[in-house]
Amino acid sequence: MINVVMPWPPSTNAIWRNVGKRTLLSKEARVYRNRAMGELLAQGAAHKKIAGRVSVEVTLHPRNAQSFDIDNKLKALLDALTYSRVWLDDGQVDEILVRRSAEQREGGQAVVTIRDMNSGTEWRKG
Repeated sequence: MINVVMPWPPSTNAIWRNVGKRTLLSKEARVYRNRAMGELLAQGAAHKKIAGRVSVEVTLHPRNAQSFDIDNKLKALLDALTYSRVWLDDGQVDEILVRRSAEQREGGQAVVTIRDMNSGTEWRKG
């Protein structure tokens, strides 16, 4: 099992931009992805390359009382975990549980727990 605290993710509505006939990752999404990688490196979770099937729990701690759709926060969050090589691909995720916390945190945070579903044991480093 791995537990990490990640920055508040942008909405799915903000992570893609259409430029002509191409769809590109927005500047906001690139900034988030790089910030998340820094946080994951600092917590020792980046580059672990989990190879098996995983279960993910996310608790979203908003920065304020403004409403948001919890499902719109998942894409950027899971993509940042993939970009940071916590796992090989977010297609490995078989279960996702997302909770909205009543507790507000400065800047907002996403607390993420990843469990290896194949081994039945705790997540292993290396």
